[in-house]
Amino acid sequence: MNFRFADFKIDLARQELRRAGAIVHVEPQVFDLLVHLIRNRDRIVSKDELFEAVWQGRIVSEATLSSRISAARRALGDSGNDQSFIRTLHKRGFRFVGDVEEGISAPAAHVIEAGVALEGPVHETGKLVPGPESLPVSDQASVATVSFVHVSRDADQGYLAHGLAAAVATRPVVADRVSGAADEVPMLQAELDAAPAAETKAAASNGPRATRTLLITVAGVVVASLATAAAWWLLSSPSMPHVKDRVAVASEVASSAERLKGLAPSIAVLPFVNLSGDSKRDYLADGITDSLISDLARALPGISIVSRDTAFTYKGRGVDAREIGRELEVRYLLEGSVVLEEERVRVNTRLVETKDASQLWAERFDAELKSILQVQDEIVARVSRAIGLQVVNIEARRSWRERPDTAELIDLVMRGKAVLNLPSSAATMIEARGLFEQALKVEPASVDGLAGVATTLVFEFLNGYYETGGDERLGTAEQLLNHALAIEPRHLMALKANAALRRAQGRFDDGIFAAEAVILENPGEPWAYKEIGLSTLYLGKPEQALDWFAKADRIGPRDPGRWTWLDGRGHAFILLGRDEEAIRALINALDANPKNISPHAFLAVAYALLGRLEEARAALAAYLERRPGTRVSTFRTLAPVPLVLTSPNYRQLFARVHDGLRKAGMPE
Repeated sequence: MNFRFADFKIDLARQELRRAGAIVHVEPQVFDLLVHLIRNRDRIVSKDELFEAVWQGRIVSEATLSSRISAARRALGDSGNDQSFIRTLHKRGFRFVGDVEEGISAPAAHVIEAGVALEGPVHETGKLVPGPESLPVSDQASVATVSFVHVSRDADQGYLAHGLAAAVATRPVVADRVSGAADEVPMLQAELDAAPAAETKAAASNGPRATRTLLITVAGVVVASLATAAAWWLLSSPSMPHVKDRVAVASEVASSAERLKGLAPSIAVLPFVNLSGDSKRDYLADGITDSLISDLARALPGISIVSRDTAFTYKGRGVDAREIGRELEVRYLLEGSVVLEEERVRVNTRLVETKDASQLWAERFDAELKSILQVQDEIVARVSRAIGLQVVNIEARRSWRERPDTAELIDLVMRGKAVLNLPSSAATMIEARGLFEQALKVEPASVDGLAGVATTLVFEFLNGYYETGGDERLGTAEQLLNHALAIEPRHLMALKANAALRRAQGRFDDGIFAAEAVILENPGEPWAYKEIGLSTLYLGKPEQALDWFAKADRIGPRDPGRWTWLDGRGHAFILLGRDEEAIRALINALDANPKNISPHAFLAVAYALLGRLEEARAALAAYLERRPGTRVSTFRTLAPVPLVLTSPNYRQLFARVHDGLRKAGMPE
């Protein structure tokens, strides 16, 4: 079966998309999505239907679907604005609107008197087994196709079956000669068995790479034998007209190995292992695994997560990471173990790349045993946040390494997010915004792009990374976020930026509400707890704010954004008159992000109020070096939030800060 529209052709047998005869390379999920839309072009296809048809049980976000729709449009020269082939119907789904003609995949130039379709599996032992019977086609002129079904447990060897089918797909076979095709199998098997013993031995000792080399050799032998048989059939048939055979080019066939290489980021969370020595405690390990699968789907929008039912089929099996990667077509595995002692729980985790079973990251998480559910929630939140950060950074590095000069939408988004994961500075905001703006050029309706640009604008305002245009930044950010959330109301990055925007606007109750929406989507997002803490602080409730900052720190003790809630803690401690604790928090904030400026000013305040004037003056000098001209009367009047919009109680408490700045030597 093939589909033709405009100058495009989709060949289902070969899993190919061509434009004017040239192959257009697309990822497997993009190909499947496009085919599903074309098959159902007479109606609107909902998002839920696409999730089921393309991902088949995996948990993925709407951002993942959006990126695949964008990729399909780019492959067709379409866009979100033009929608010449794929039309978006708001809140309803998608529809393919191009004019499509259907046809058979076999080339019509191969005319024979009659034909058959011969099918045969490539057995996992390497034996060729014929199909149960030859399948007669019509007596009219037709073309016989030859296909082989891969039934090995090793999915990476599927390219052998694809290669055999491609090599003989266009070789016409006469029906009366093929009727005895099963008799040729022993001949082919003899050729297979004659493969050099040395290569077989090498495959056994050197693993998958050598095995692949052997299989390629075997494929060559088998195809040569098939070609010889086909030639004999052709030449011995007096009724066969002269036909110029077309040789299949290897590059025309997308092998399963090539398709795996092009997979979008994906991860499987394997069942965590209970190492407590008591199988009755499996419930904790299983519960952590269950929750991680759900939380990672929220923490990693744009990356597909294998479903719980599929992941648990590997419980207790000890399967090699490379084999799991091939079977599930995933790039990463998250493995872990749980040790439950009397008063503590320890969870060890590691992230593995399935291509070569290499360990990319590992970490240990300890928690006091309070209630089982509380410990489980805390551990899951910490692990999901850490994994989310690691996968984004790893994917960004992969993108730069493999595609330094060209980038797809997902490349640009991952690179932008990775830059935002760096310690914040004016330079990182500019760099990240440039990447997200490039993403919007690729796909103007990219929610990641819209939310990414908005995030940089909001944080430039909050951190004072600008000289003019503060209000304009917030206005543009609000427009972008309204657009993003209209497209995808539960988009995590947009929700996070929206919470920060409300704080920057002095709308603290709205900011808390927006941050709570983030927590509903992803309870393991420390950023949201920090936002609630800061808005609570500006409402004049520093004690409550400290509780929120502590919650953020429990989830993200190594988070790249940790400096923000440590800074907030120092700020709150000063308002409460707990200056020694403020100093410890502010020093930690500077260690977490040396480019952050505000801790120097608050340190000057805390030191001065404790009578440590030499240290106070040094801290103030460090602040004024980067904020020259600041006066007590102008300190933090506009950023990070307009002082006039804070609560009366906050402004009353903030008088301590002004007093400390005066004692440290800041001009009035």
